Amino acid sequence: MTSGFAVGQAAPVLVERETRAGAPGTDAPARSARGFAPRLFSLLVFFSALLPLGADAQSWAERARQLNRTEISATEAQKRSEQGEQDRRNKIRIRKIQPAMPSVDWNTDPTAIPYMLYQIGKRTDLPVHFDSEGLNTAKDDIFQETVLYLTSHYRWGFNDKENANLTLFLKRGGTLLLDDCYPRGSPFSESVRPEVAKMIVGAEPRVLTQDDPLVRDCFKMIYATPWPGAAEFENRAWQYFPLDNRPTIFFSPNDDGCGWEISTPPSASNPIGEGIGHGGDNRQRETMYQWMANWVLFAYTH
Repeated sequence: MTSGFAVGQAAPVLVERETRAGAPGTDAPARSARGFAPRLFSLLVFFSALLPLGADAQSWAERARQLNRTEISATEAQKRSEQGEQDRRNKIRIRKIQPAMPSVDWNTDPTAIPYMLYQIGKRTDLPVHFDSEGLNTAKDDIFQETVLYLTSHYRWGFNDKENANLTLFLKRGGTLLLDDCYPRGSPFSESVRPEVAKMIVGAEPRVLTQDDPLVRDCFKMIYATPWPGAAEFENRAWQYFPLDNRPTIFFSPNDDGCGWEISTPPSASNPIGEGIGHGGDNRQRETMYQWMANWVLFAYTH
């Protein structure tokens, strides 16, 4: 596996989707016509970003060296995020859920999301935005988001208000990623089916496979990677739960967040930074970043 930018012969055809799940108390559907202009602009930006990423494109490392990129600390990354706080529109965001259940260590991988988004921004030239504050899904702020993320070592669950908002969020086009922070099975994984069933009644998990028409583009939006469960390193297949014939909740049993985390920042000589040890070596981490670049673009367009 290389860390290059080659993406195949043609960019995939994308399906337009509203970039917000919709605010409560309105009658506007998630795919409303009035959201067409912002979505069209986002897709135009997306396709223009893909144009340079052809077979002759330079590698990520070469681009980094040419642009003389410097290391950035977690403090600097947060500072940049705060500077862009006033304008979050048309930016790739993934919000971390902070459940009301006090035993859920939802922020166990604090550098995972910001540096995963950092990598997506550098690989696609799409604008990204990170918010370090945990999201209370019982509040209406949830309806300003498109993609949510939850991880923990422990059992997790939501109260009635959190579940009601999450169900509405999913029905309005939102996507949720669940990531077990202990890859060999844990109370987190055991919670997935019963807790998802409270959000999507009767939901049953499906394994992500390349021949499933609902998810066959999931891991080839930019990079042609082996799918989770088929990579050379130890990993298992992802699962997903559909709602209204759309994949809405994804579950990774592989502790992907630890692969995104870093101990030292990216630099020109090491564009993905150094990992935290148990998140895998840099070859494995590169594959995990490629997975997320594919998955995030899939989630935002399906």
